[in-house]
Amino acid sequence: MEEFLSPGLFRRGSAFYTRNLVPGERVYGEEVIRVDDVEYRRIDPWRSKLGAFLHKGGRTWPWGRVRRLLYLGASSGTTVSHLSDILAGSRIYALEKSPRPFALLLELSSRRPNVIPLLADAQRPELYSSQVGPVEGIYQDLAQRDQARILRENAQACLKPHSWVFLQLKCRSVTQTASPRQVLRQSVEQLRTFGFQVQEEVDLSPYSRDHYTVVARWG
Repeated sequence: MEEFLSPGLFRRGSAFYTRNLVPGERVYGEEVIRVDDVEYRRIDPWRSKLGAFLHKGGRTWPWGRVRRLLYLGASSGTTVSHLSDILAGSRIYALEKSPRPFALLLELSSRRPNVIPLLADAQRPELYSSQVGPVEGIYQDLAQRDQARILRENAQACLKPHSWVFLQLKCRSVTQTASPRQVLRQSVEQLRTFGFQVQEEVDLSPYSRDHYTVVARWG
């Protein structure tokens, strides 16, 4: 294995793996390998936009400095589980508002002590900001029309200055009438107006069509 970017993230050939925090467990049927008696889980880029970001050459990787992460739109915990591996000594506040995927997220958290599940709406950060406290990073993956605004409001409520955000921009959730590139440009401009310093934009196709990862710093 070749260490890449972060102590918990490794690369073998073109594939990326995280060191399994819970040896013997698969979360979503992913490939698991053992090297020198250590277990690693492959990040499937077709199932995880974090994996797609890496496969498409994403360069920005601030997670090694993050001790408290707010994850908006955690669903059942596919990508959360890989971040749990990477941030083994940190806390991940994983927020999901739909009861069905949240039940799976809750089950996942019972085996991963660094995942704190929150059943809440990302559009109401005032209801959970006191529980989350100041964080060093936000990872957002929401199918909402106003994704940039939601990110700003959560940054204002929970994010420390000069910290990082990963926005998984779902262009078709923003509008069906503009092209994905137009949505990206408008969203990036909106983020800059809100005070974010955009560092990187990565097209996630073919893994996630009409999706982009936008990496930015806050304040």
